[in-house]
Amino acid sequence: QIMRFTIFIAACVAVVTEGFVLATSPSSSLATPPLQATKKVVVTGAGGKTGQLLFEKLLSDAAYEPVGVVRSTKKAALLKKKYGASDSQVVIGDISADVSSSEWTAVSESLEGAEILCVVTSAVPVLLKRSLAKMMFRKLTRREVGRPEFKWSTPTGTPENVDYEGQVKQFDAAVAAGVKKIVVCSSMGGTQDDNFLNTIGKQEDGSGGDILKWKRKAEKYLLTLPVSHAIVHPGGLTDKPAASRRLVCDVNDALLDRKKRSIFRGDVAAVMLKAIATEGNQVFDVISEETEGGNEGCDMSPYDSFVEKGEKVYAYEG
Repeated sequence: QIMRFTIFIAACVAVVTEGFVLATSPSSSLATPPLQATKKVVVTGAGGKTGQLLFEKLLSDAAYEPVGVVRSTKKAALLKKKYGASDSQVVIGDISADVSSSEWTAVSESLEGAEILCVVTSAVPVLLKRSLAKMMFRKLTRREVGRPEFKWSTPTGTPENVDYEGQVKQFDAAVAAGVKKIVVCSSMGGTQDDNFLNTIGKQEDGSGGDILKWKRKAEKYLLTLPVSHAIVHPGGLTDKPAASRRLVCDVNDALLDRKKRSIFRGDVAAVMLKAIATEGNQVFDVISEETEGGNEGCDMSPYDSFVEKGEKVYAYEG
């Protein structure tokens, strides 16, 4: 009995000692993890629908310290009220303004100390209601109906000013500031000169349109710069997602051959968030397709497998 008691006491000491070692080991769950500095991420176009969703995701991620660049005090107030952004997390500036202006200076200064720049800026078309009346009249008189007409949201908000010159200025400023990666939200259709989107806002003299051509030209410029990049080409943007969906990634507008080629804006924001953390360069097209019987939300795994395989390369010939 004395021997059994001695063995019991020894076993208890061993358990207690092992527990003490585990608790004080650097690998123990009780050990204090090392502090990691947050990365400053500047989001231009943070006042837009997709930009807001990306800004919101970054705000909720402890790894990042986002700064949203918007064009107006109204949009700045929105980010603060709706998402709880602080004054230091919102900057009012204009990427289409002259480089000597205070509006542009605000943009360039926001990049100081940033590691990532997310470009979600884009020229915004505005439908001319009178063109609908013209179309209705043509239909009633049995003539060719034609297409609706558009203008751009601001006098300087043309694709050339925003999607090319405005982006090039952002890219250059980011490189000068030491930004490590630039993530761009662009658009599918860049391989198609005759894409309908290129006709939006185009004047009789040929000016004012070609939004996809200007975006593509800016992308080509980015490829020449000494900075890591991710260029995301989403399909048609939607505000109401299907309950269960799955990403589909490809290159060179191959997804345009599909009958359904849209993607929820929130999924685009999620893809950009993943691209921020992905090493190397990525250029790809992306849509989300509805799935039956899947989990609620979007299955993001196709992005991971697409990037991991790296088999398809986006071509910029022409």
